[in-house]
Amino acid sequence: MNCQTFDDFLEGYESVLKKIGLGYSSRLTTMCHAGRVITLHESRGLTWFNDDIITEYIQDAEQRLYEGELGKKQYDKIKLDIERLISFSKSGTIAKAVNALKGSRCPITPEFKCIVDDFLESGDFHPNTQNDMRWVAHKYFAWLTENGYEAIFHVGAEQIQKFLLDCSKKHPSTSMHNIKLYLKKLYAYLYTEKLSSSSYGELLSFPINRESKIFPALPLRTVAKLLDAIDRKTKRGKRAYAAMILGAELGLRACDVANMKLDDIDWVRGEIKILQLKTSKTVVLPLTQKVGEALRDYILNSRPKTDERHVFLRLVRPYIPLKSAVSIGEIYRDCCKAAGLPISKSFHTLRRSLATGMVTSGVEVTDVAQVLGDESVDSTKKYISLDSTHLKQCALSFNGIAPISIGGTA
Repeated sequence: MNCQTFDDFLEGYESVLKKIGLGYSSRLTTMCHAGRVITLHESRGLTWFNDDIITEYIQDAEQRLYEGELGKKQYDKIKLDIERLISFSKSGTIAKAVNALKGSRCPITPEFKCIVDDFLESGDFHPNTQNDMRWVAHKYFAWLTENGYEAIFHVGAEQIQKFLLDCSKKHPSTSMHNIKLYLKKLYAYLYTEKLSSSSYGELLSFPINRESKIFPALPLRTVAKLLDAIDRKTKRGKRAYAAMILGAELGLRACDVANMKLDDIDWVRGEIKILQLKTSKTVVLPLTQKVGEALRDYILNSRPKTDERHVFLRLVRPYIPLKSAVSIGEIYRDCCKAAGLPISKSFHTLRRSLATGMVTSGVEVTDVAQVLGDESVDSTKKYISLDSTHLKQCALSFNGIAPISIGGTA
């Protein structure tokens, strides 16, 4: 294996990870760890893997775990990915078993599997959506197989209803919504491909009421308290303040903060252009004075001098990007602790606070959705429920429906 270049290695490595069934998100993280290990080797002038360098990488992860910069699950994932990398670099295979693609644990016939594969290839679906579709399709075809149906053309409305009824006994309303939605997409595909006599569109169009939790948002004065508590004289504080201000002022998600590149900041036009990881859509936001000053202070006075294009990096060697949204959440946790607030890793609270503040101030929900880069207004309407000021204006009085007094007692 060591006769090839690192580029060749990565190409073959990703191919094997996909072949053995590693899901998109896990494959992305695994490749990211491999890339960091390779970068560490190249910085030392090495052209192939060295046991001492790999040991150093693992020890660094152990130190970050000890210091609280890494969570236990993150550390375990790093160790697992390093085991995979070592195995493939030495043998060309990955000996350690990995989790199958989401949904593929349900046993189905080869014929049904071909249908599922073609169904997933029939559209340009987001990887997360594709995983959900795979889960529903495998679940449905596994249920058909268990109940003696080996050909999809012989299945009708009765079997679909029984499947949904069986699922409703095992899954919450949120899962049932997805099951119904993707089953409808599946049958639309089957009908188009003449694999089913009907798309069963009307049958699968019934509404499902889903429970929707209302998460709290910090009052603006509390957000100000959190920002003021950050020690901006230190390198760690400059980084923390820059990350927090992106959530408080622009409502960016933690994953987008972690993934932000230097090229995303247009200092001339005064804009930040972000490709959102959740929606795969680009949003352009103003580079406000607070955000611009915070980023400038961090980049010039705290950020390590390196060719790495990610904005937010580790403060100690190796100077690699913060791993993910989890790292931003841990920075938020430290800021909460410094401000004397309840300890939380929910950086998303800052996004909710910004949206709630805008709605309370009378900004149209459509405008709020554009600022947040939400795919639809429906995603933003939930912030209306946190606008207690205007909700009070909608409350009805008890005039005309007051309780009747009986014996002088209401």
